[in-house]
Amino acid sequence: MTDPGTHRHRGAHRAERRGPSGTLLTWLALGLVAVLLLLAAVFLIPRGDDAASEKPSDAASSAASGDASTAGGEPVVVARAKTSATTWSAVLQDSNVELGRPQEDAGTRELVSRALGEAENGRADKAATDEALKFRARTEGDAAPVRSADERLEQLVKHSTAATTASPSPLSPALAAGAASGAPPRSATVVSRAEWDAYHSRNADTELVASTPGDDAPTADDAALQQALAQWQHLAEPFHALVAIDASGSMGEKVDQDGSTRMDLTKAAAATAVGLFPEHDALGLWTFQRHLDGDKDYRSLTPVRELSASVDGGTQRDQLSRDVESLTYAPDGYTGLYDTTLAAYREVLHEDAPGHLRTVIVLTDGMNHDPGSISLDNLLTMLKDEQDPDNPVRIITVGISKDADEDVLKQIAEATGGSSHVARTPEDIQDVFVKALTSE
Repeated sequence: MTDPGTHRHRGAHRAERRGPSGTLLTWLALGLVAVLLLLAAVFLIPRGDDAASEKPSDAASSAASGDASTAGGEPVVVARAKTSATTWSAVLQDSNVELGRPQEDAGTRELVSRALGEAENGRADKAATDEALKFRARTEGDAAPVRSADERLEQLVKHSTAATTASPSPLSPALAAGAASGAPPRSATVVSRAEWDAYHSRNADTELVASTPGDDAPTADDAALQQALAQWQHLAEPFHALVAIDASGSMGEKVDQDGSTRMDLTKAAAATAVGLFPEHDALGLWTFQRHLDGDKDYRSLTPVRELSASVDGGTQRDQLSRDVESLTYAPDGYTGLYDTTLAAYREVLHEDAPGHLRTVIVLTDGMNHDPGSISLDNLLTMLKDEQDPDNPVRIITVGISKDADEDVLKQIAEATGGSSHVARTPEDIQDVFVKALTSE
């Protein structure tokens, strides 16, 4: 746009005070200014059709920021029967309900907003809601196939025969593992009201129905929703993880009436976890005890590779399943915790895995029993000093039974920004292991 000052300068040129030439120049200058102003009005003031054409982008921008008023309206649960859930948090926790990616899917985003609002308002359990969000992000995240609302609805029509009149099924490692390995589609999905209305208008004879747990659910404020969406996106990033499992003698302790040992339950939890990880995750397995491999306290069973990688005629997932099943404990073995932890940390630290959550997961039922190993203080110092601030490696520790050194495991995890978890009873091992995988 031309500088108005330029016109004033040009219009200020001295002209003769008398005669038609001065008057003519004045009128020409004024006419030029009028034309420029008219052109500015035509091109700079939005017209009706331009304003309308801008609305979709504005809506998309609002949807990305979690604005419920433009993100497609309220969410609805679609299935062959009405949902029996009484809260949106319960819908979030229902393993029968398929979601989209909340950053892109209006219905899922609004479901998350309402579940968070209920948790903050006291209508739903906050811890259960947060755990469900993390579990969904970790096991589904950006690894699940990207399906639009229409595609998910069409899948329900083709594949779903089960009505969702029963109580919602809690999210579980087994169900997540099934979903990761290509199990049949779930029996319900969440879409926005606008998406359902559009679908229903084209398919008036559909057997699907849309319902909600209630019409007055509170929604999360924008800051809380954005935090949840960022957390989801972070947890959805692929893992690059090395799992180290204690094979010392104490892992042979019987913990069940059927004779199951700590190792048996740990193997079951690890097998579930192998199925839990999406295809794009990379996973490897070590076992450890004192002087397991010469002077080393650890042995690599499976190097870290993507679960979809080809290995000996199968996949990395197949190989890990076999290696987990082959795990045994040494009756006279002692726990070489500190040296193993440092070695596993350095192993992952030196592996190139951009864009992955580089992680070491250590499972043990005891404390360090290796007089020749580094000290705890030296271990903690090395973990902090050697950390890569640009692509850090976090350590997640899982204590199996009350015999695990909870304080030490917590210090090790916190030194790397990781988390520590303890399964105090045998029946807790699987749940604690899965919770550890979905921790931030």
